[in-house]
Amino acid sequence: MSVPNDRPAAVYRLFAADGTLLYIGSSYDPDHRCKSHRRKPWWPEVHHRTEEWHPRRGAAYRAEMEAIAKERAKYNEMGSPFYRTPDTPAVRSRKLLAGARQRLLEESWAVSESARKAHLAEGASGDEAERVGQLAAIDFLDATGLFAGSVKERRRRLGLTS
Repeated sequence: MSVPNDRPAAVYRLFAADGTLLYIGSSYDPDHRCKSHRRKPWWPEVHHRTEEWHPRRGAAYRAEMEAIAKERAKYNEMGSPFYRTPDTPAVRSRKLLAGARQRLLEESWAVSESARKAHLAEGASGDEAERVGQLAAIDFLDATGLFAGSVKERRRRLGLTS
């Protein structure tokens, strides 16, 4: 069984025409992620983008944080040595829920694996059992109410929504 974030992700860098490093980010889909950057006041300065691909999201995120700290892109705040997480109700709530969310993700992987094994034992093909396992994890996460974005993306990847 594959872990949901066990897929390639990129560290991307946005540059001005004169070569100034403007921004460093990471994403599974840099094209999609850059669409949201277009709302930023600095977007008109962007001339080109480079991408450095990593086998997993965690590796890309670590490389992104290292690059932000070392390369000092003009518009990165988060990850820079001077960044301080804002003290807002949303941030406090995320911090309070982080441990519970991680435990629920781990439980969803166990639910998925259990469903997959049960279907294999009933004679299902590997692909069919994998899909059933993924659906079980989606249903589990959906029931928690804490993973709306992840549930939506997982359903999309399985072809359940457009």
